[in-house]
Amino acid sequence: MVYALVALDTDRIKNYVFSTDRLREIRGASSILDRLNREVMGAIARDLDPNARVIYANGGSGLFLLAEEKAEEFVRRIQARYREETQGGATITGAVQRLPAELAGHDLRQADLHQQLDLLRYELRRAKECPPAIVARPSHPLLRLCDSCGLEYAAGQSPWREPREEEQRYCPVCLQKRREDAQIKKSIESMAARPQEVRPGSGEEEKRAVLWANLIHRLNRIAPDYFLEDGKPIVPKRPRDIDTLRAVAGSGRDSVRDYLALIYADGNGMGSRIEKLSTLKQIEEFASDIDDAICEALASAVAEHLKPVPVKGLLDEEDNEEENDQARQEAQPQGDYFFPFDVLLLGGDDLMLLTSGDRALSVALEVARVFREKAGKQQGTLSVGVVFAPLKYPFGLMHDLAENALRFAKKQARMDQWRDAGDGDDTRVNFLVVAGAGTHEFDYLYKTVYCKREADTEFRATLRPYRLPVLENLLQAIREAKRLGFPRSKLHQLREAVLKMNRTSTVLDALAALQGCRDREREFLLRWLYEFSQRYLLSGNQSETNSGNIQGFPHVIFPWSRLQDQGQSGREIYLTPLLDLVELYDFVAAEEGERESED
Repeated sequence: MVYALVALDTDRIKNYVFSTDRLREIRGASSILDRLNREVMGAIARDLDPNARVIYANGGSGLFLLAEEKAEEFVRRIQARYREETQGGATITGAVQRLPAELAGHDLRQADLHQQLDLLRYELRRAKECPPAIVARPSHPLLRLCDSCGLEYAAGQSPWREPREEEQRYCPVCLQKRREDAQIKKSIESMAARPQEVRPGSGEEEKRAVLWANLIHRLNRIAPDYFLEDGKPIVPKRPRDIDTLRAVAGSGRDSVRDYLALIYADGNGMGSRIEKLSTLKQIEEFASDIDDAICEALASAVAEHLKPVPVKGLLDEEDNEEENDQARQEAQPQGDYFFPFDVLLLGGDDLMLLTSGDRALSVALEVARVFREKAGKQQGTLSVGVVFAPLKYPFGLMHDLAENALRFAKKQARMDQWRDAGDGDDTRVNFLVVAGAGTHEFDYLYKTVYCKREADTEFRATLRPYRLPVLENLLQAIREAKRLGFPRSKLHQLREAVLKMNRTSTVLDALAALQGCRDREREFLLRWLYEFSQRYLLSGNQSETNSGNIQGFPHVIFPWSRLQDQGQSGREIYLTPLLDLVELYDFVAAEEGERESED
């Protein structure tokens, strides 16, 4: 029998998932694509050819090995299923590459197929760059556009709508997303009530809510008490909408001034690595290891930092029927338990998570750390962008800022050689705090606010993006400053001094602010800054001629650390982590024993 390779790739995933700012539709779209990718593709392949082999199917793409005469039909069926399940909102492109007949009697998983795989990738790229012509839809001034996406024509009202949406009309694409979200929510609650029994792909609910079945299964394995409170079972619920998530995020002991955080993680150089593999076995193992690593990293972060939160008086019905809140609270005096997060995207090497501001950095660190540990065999690493924004900040803008912060982390990690510790770890974490309506993307802020270049001098008021050990050190320093009750007024004076980015005025203003602190606060800040500079900035960067100097003092002029550019320019570079400490001060969760400053 002659076999063929089939490659599939979903077109413009983010355009479909994030076409609206509404949490219901984002989650519904993500769930539809995840199920189509992980469950439907494999089922259709095995239906056409019982001997079909799924090399991988995650992250919106797939690679399959099946009989040549079934390959084209397989692509057509997948495309038709996409149109049906998404109401035409999402499409998928496929390519087929026939394998040589002389390989029919060989183990195709072990055979060297580098040439065929290159041809398959070329055919897939060509197909994606030359999509079929689209017939324009009829238009009329009396036709009403969807009140959510504004792209398609409205078809009716949704039975799953938030308050004050009685007059809104939705297109079939958005209605399908909302329908999916309502069904997934019920499946999650059903699985959360029996976490010990959940096995991915084992039942109808597990096949529908693929992402959450995987997460609940892993949570029950690594943290069996996650679904228990005082030894009694609890059933956490998924936040119904963005308003519910806001209420859950603001119910903690430290709501960080009502801020949400969007975490966006993506693998580093995964596409180029998989293109270097020449056998299907290598590709299968690589894709499986990376997908397992990102899922395990998410489960570990949730188990460690995102415990269910009890909240009283929140509606969780999928309609707008009135109910007596007082009666509800009397019937359930402890309130309902909610997941203090929502997974918006997961698959391959991508993860997007929405949670409260005080948990975000701990979650990002755990995700990046566990992913590197679990994907160590494949040398997999992540870059992470974290955006802190007020509760009412538009999600679409928040998503754009997170993408930009992530791109900056990837780019800057390749440029700043002084950050390389020699361990081959290119994991980076970048963050951005939204302050006011005029917040710009991070790369613009970096060039105009955080960085200043003169003829022979460069000032960097931020060390972002951070390597994991460096960021952990910074967060520990923030916890220590909070324990000491470091005055916020002095922190902001230091921030203003650093932003002047000058060797004279910055030093004078920073020292003046430091003189107003108590002795223990001053001693802590100076000690930490010198130790931080010696450990992460000056080590291995200074020349041998300076080795006889007193360690640290010739190169640290509070608040700057001075480095010499090893390139042709020989430029002096002045760095400081103080600005980052100030910006993150309110976004580090409180610990026992912490006391806040009086001002």
